[in-house]
This record gives sequence, C-alpha cells and structure tokens, in this order.
Amino acid sequence: MASFDNNTPLKPTDFDPATHVPYAKIKAHQNGGKYIWAKAKVKAPPMRLAFDYNENEDEKTGRKKYDIALSFMGSDVNPKIGALREMCEQLDQYNIDWATANSVELWGEDLSSKRDIVADRYTHMVKTPKKSDYSPTLKVKLMTNFTTGKNEFQVFSNVKVDGAFPEVDIWTEEDGLDLSVFKAKTEIASLIEYTGLWVVGKKVYPAWKLVQVQPKSSSNQEKKYALADSDDEEEEPAGSGGESVEDTMEDAFGDEE
Repeated sequence: MASFDNNTPLKPTDFDPATHVPYAKIKAHQNGGKYIWAKAKVKAPPMRLAFDYNENEDEKTGRKKYDIALSFMGSDVNPKIGALREMCEQLDQYNIDWATANSVELWGEDLSSKRDIVADRYTHMVKTPKKSDYSPTLKVKLMTNFTTGKNEFQVFSNVKVDGAFPEVDIWTEEDGLDLSVFKAKTEIASLIEYTGLWVVGKKVYPAWKLVQVQPKSSSNQEKKYALADSDDEEEEPAGSGGESVEDTMEDAFGDEE
C-alpha cells in the first residue's frame, strides 16, 4: 500500500480512505475500551457552525472538553461542502467494512457475514438531525492541554496586519480559554484532522479534531498555510437557519495524545 505524508492537508476530493486511513493495531486504552489510531488532515471549505460550541465536564476529573458542529447546510448547491459530506459518508462506510472484518479482535465475535449488526453499532460522523428541516452536522473536537487547559489548535484573524493574517491568542494564564469565536451561524474556514476510531462496549465512534480555524469575512481573501484554497473562485455562502442541538457523546476515556 502506498504511503503518504499525514502532515500534508488533503482536499476532500483527494481523500481516499484505503490510502489515507491505513488502520494498524487495535490498542486497549488504560481507562477502558479500545482505540485504532489514524491521522489524516483535511481542508474543510467555509461552513457555518450549527450552534455555539459545546462544553462537557468530566465528573471525576473536573476537566472540561469542548466540541463544535460544522453544518452541511448548502451541501446540495455548494460542491465543496458537498464533497466534504461525500468524503465523510464514504469514510463511514469504510469504517463499517473495517470493523466488520476485524470484529473478532474488537468484540470477540465473528460478524464477518453480519455487516448490518456492525453498522448498527457504528456512530456515523455525518449526524442526521431528527427534524428534516435541519441540516446534517459533523462533530469536531476542540482539544486542550490536560494541565493548563490551553487550546491545542490555532485561531487566525480575518483582518490582515502587515500583509498577513496573525494568529489570535484565545487563552491566557489569568483568564483561561475564550471560545467566543465559536458562535452559532459563524462561517469558518478550518483544517480538521481525522484521529481514528474509539470502541466503547459494543459501540464504535469515529473522531475528528480541529487543527486550524479562521472566521471568514465577507470579502474574498487569501488564507494562511493550510487554510489556503488553491481554487480561485469565491466560496458560496452556506446559508442560514436553525439547527437542532447535537447529542453529545461523553468520552469514556482520556485523550490518546
């Protein structure tokens, strides 16, 4: 199988699960469950946040965890949003196939001829809302330092300073983490990373985390580093409207990194 540089951001149209998600060992986690590591960075097109960032607090440790939901609103008319949705749906099917083929090691059950059972245990990354009027979403984790709570992702301004878009500090030792940039209906350009699968009991959960983000202004502008888009045309707005609140899955164990 051909290898690839997993630090190089990919466009959704260039993403191939078999090439870019070559699952290897199934590892047991110290806090229970199993995880299967992967690393693939993908450049998401400008998309709306379905709602404000979500916050959960671990009852045992008191550690706070955060995530956002990217809305696929406009995926039927915006080919770039549509391409990301199609990529995620293809990865979902690839994951179900992989879990079916590795069911003995995952659960001690031979489900190689029972894909439908594995599919029922799998949590699709493209979350379909309960109401048809709302758009599907993609959950993306906002990773923070275990000790300090500092963000482990970059936020860039959409206002140029000396010809470049500077990085914005959203954490200080005195005030902690400020996630006010992640408000409902805000349109953002982002670099996200697929980190693999978590298996908790009979359930399988795919995971994404944020790497870089930049709020998108109304004017056409270049973006720094991985947020830059090689296509010249201006992005079509994803639209506006209400979103259903995503049900959050509380992690049963700590972060792998």
